[in-house]
Amino acid sequence: MIAPPSHCATAALPSSSDLVEDVLERWPSTIPVFLKHRMACPGCPMARFQTIAEVADDYGLDTDALLDEFARAIAAEG
Repeated sequence: MIAPPSHCATAALPSSSDLVEDVLERWPSTIPVFLKHRMACPGCPMARFQTIAEVADDYGLDTDALLDEFARAIAAEG
């Protein structure tokens, strides 16, 4: 079993303050959501430095709506 990143170890879902790299690592089912929005986060070296809120802003997306999409993708994974 892969241990979740330390700062989101107890989180059941991603939050706006989570680093993109941590979200991608812990919840790989979110990758299609990033790609759907043409976000280059999967594979981007900046993913380890930027939060979900920061990249949502960079791409002109609503952070809460993006988090909702992540939650649906994670739930669909089961």
